[in-house]
Amino acid sequence: MIINLLGMLDKWPIYYKDFLTVSNPKSNVGVCTLWTPKNKILDQLDEKLFSIGGQLYSKRGINFILRNIFANPIIDTLIICGSDRSQSGEALMHFIKAGIDKKNRVIGDKKCIIHREINKKFIQQFRKEVNIINMTGEMSSKKINQEIKKVNKKKAKCWTKPIEFKETKFNLADKFPSEKVTFNVRANYMWEAWVQIIRLIMKFGSKKGMIKIGEVKELINIVTVIEKENPYEPKIKDVFEFSRSDIKRYYKNFLDPDKGSESYNYGERIFCYPLGVPISYFNSEKNNNLEKLNKKEIKQLKIINSLDQLEEVYEKYERYHQDRGLVVAVWNPWVDNVNEGWMDNESKKLKGRSQKSAGNVPCMVLLQFTYRSKKLHLTAYFRSNDMFDAWPRNAFALRKLQFDFAKRIKKKIGYLTTISNCGQIYETNYKKAQGLIDKFKNKTFCMSDPRGTIIIEVRGKKIITRHMSEDGNKQLNEYSVDGTKSKAALDLLDKLIINNVFSSAYHIGDIGIELSKAEWCIKNDKNYIQDRDWSELY
Repeated sequence: MIINLLGMLDKWPIYYKDFLTVSNPKSNVGVCTLWTPKNKILDQLDEKLFSIGGQLYSKRGINFILRNIFANPIIDTLIICGSDRSQSGEALMHFIKAGIDKKNRVIGDKKCIIHREINKKFIQQFRKEVNIINMTGEMSSKKINQEIKKVNKKKAKCWTKPIEFKETKFNLADKFPSEKVTFNVRANYMWEAWVQIIRLIMKFGSKKGMIKIGEVKELINIVTVIEKENPYEPKIKDVFEFSRSDIKRYYKNFLDPDKGSESYNYGERIFCYPLGVPISYFNSEKNNNLEKLNKKEIKQLKIINSLDQLEEVYEKYERYHQDRGLVVAVWNPWVDNVNEGWMDNESKKLKGRSQKSAGNVPCMVLLQFTYRSKKLHLTAYFRSNDMFDAWPRNAFALRKLQFDFAKRIKKKIGYLTTISNCGQIYETNYKKAQGLIDKFKNKTFCMSDPRGTIIIEVRGKKIITRHMSEDGNKQLNEYSVDGTKSKAALDLLDKLIINNVFSSAYHIGDIGIELSKAEWCIKNDKNYIQDRDWSELY
């Protein structure tokens, strides 16, 4: 779209006007200070020598340099200076040198993408007409002034007609960047945790193909902590696809020591763990091939008894409450690794290892009870976990196991923690999962911070923060900062973060806002009172 220059200059620059310094509209020079705060350089420049100046925090910003210059094409020289922490200056130089590829990516920097609305004709024209003076790393305003003076001065004359490009249409990303490993969820009740788990997997999960199942979205190490759920009065909340009576039936099946015709069940592994084949037998060179065993030898190797692991854990606890070995092993390496752990693939057949029931192994592999702070905690580790269908049922059943054990030892119940190493949602449940997300799209799950609370006050020109216990009755530490200094609130927030005061993003965000209010009040001679609305501070 071609527009009138005079009309354009009234509202120019079009993008990020409040963040740019507009100086001499007749100048043909622009200054880009990259990551360096623009005022550190621009305040010392001769304002008659340049038209506009600003920073380039990210590679994405190159698009808005193009858009602003095309809207005022008097500018034909751009000086790049300052620190290039985000490599945005390097990307701009790649753009000028080589242009873009068929996917609108800058050649030499594929992470830098130019808006499709700025077509190749104009990109080529910009690269030809606009001279880039690369002074990356230079912080001296004096040297930059000298370089600007060398630029050919001429009367205001456009190298093309002013152009305003159409706005770029925003499309929601299919994949979002994330921390890749370990996602933490904390909630009072199962349904609250489950909604947050589903949100995480559907947004950040990597798509994987699974044998016999198809596609899944998966996250690695989802750590979930449940604090208050009572398994005998479960809060179903019309969220789950099962009822209280369904949960009670699941408790019975989950904890039943009789596996029946199944390869295993959790109850069998917990209450009736098979002793298996002696290690000494498999270490014997003479008998290292199961396929060559005769019937008599096979009969001798049959499991003759089993172990009630929970009873053993109870006896350990009775001997020493703080025992770190209150562990229940659900994984049986003799069965799950040696016998059934091999996929049904001819190329993977090894002597002595059956593949008839390949892959039919437990998802939950280990439980550990821990008695601390006069409470019984339980941690469960899952090698693989269907987080949509299986996790809620498993978590309720584990909570019952924990609840009953705590009752038996006459102690209070603590937290239930599940660690889902490979936490998935199957493709067949994507639609239901999205429906759940839509249902609770405006729901926040904010909890009090177990690390304590923060009291903020202003004393003179100082911002004081007192770190208090969770109930607010005991002061744990104190931090302060001169509120008249630049970015005082941010500096104090950094102190709190460095000292591990917070456990949640909610708490950090809340205190960050309050510290900003306190700093504003000091610099504007207002009275600060914590948790007051901004409008009450004016």
